[in-house]
Amino acid sequence: MTRARAWRERRGAGHARKLGPIDLGSVVLILGVCASAHAQASVLSVSSPSVRAGELTAETGIAFEEDRASDLDGFSELAIEFGYSPTAHWKVAIELAAEDAPGADAGYAVSALKNTFALARQGDAAPFDVGLRLQYEFAHIDGEADEAAARLLLRRREGSLEYRFNVGVEREVGSGANAALIGDVRASLRYHITDALAPALDYLGDTGSLHRLQRFEDQDHRAGPVLYGRLTDHIQFAAGYLAGLSGDAPDHTLKLALEVTLAAGARD
Repeated sequence: MTRARAWRERRGAGHARKLGPIDLGSVVLILGVCASAHAQASVLSVSSPSVRAGELTAETGIAFEEDRASDLDGFSELAIEFGYSPTAHWKVAIELAAEDAPGADAGYAVSALKNTFALARQGDAAPFDVGLRLQYEFAHIDGEADEAAARLLLRRREGSLEYRFNVGVEREVGSGANAALIGDVRASLRYHITDALAPALDYLGDTGSLHRLQRFEDQDHRAGPVLYGRLTDHIQFAAGYLAGLSGDAPDHTLKLALEVTLAAGARD
């Protein structure tokens, strides 16, 4: 579930821990400096199953949403993530996220532990790179439950075209948790003009409860153009716009991301 949607469902039941006079823009600046301005995906991303042994990365992502017909108009989120791959088949990462919701103080919302396992590589008797991500999110909002998630990650490269597909499920954990299983679907089609530049079409879908599937208009589906690029061998970026495809999705979403490789891993 997108955190904006989760915030709307919990509104009135809890609140983020206050940051005093500091707004999210200041949080973005502070965390951006602490991370040396890194990041590539944490927020609204379509992940790759690729893992490189010995690689150490720092990532940060920012998303802004606009939906004048909703109480979520102006919702924004910042995430920062540090990851390390001890082997060629396992990557572990820690993510910290802050959010600024309308009518509430900006606050520290979630910390997450992510484990990504590379299961197969394209060409090694498999048509895709295949991976599995297991994630646990610790909520830092009063009245909010923790969340466990599992996601299948697929990637295929054919010449200049790259296809990514993620499908997963999420469920709240702990006291007061909602027992519903939530569906999450993401896809990206990228065209690599060069090794350093790839325009793409990204899609993000949140089905809501899989036990009682709602109609399309009541789910969160969005899609739009995203530009992925590489500034140096160690710095990558992404910038994109997503338009709402369903009634429950925000009308407009802007996402920005940056990733810095602090220690290069073994080449594929």
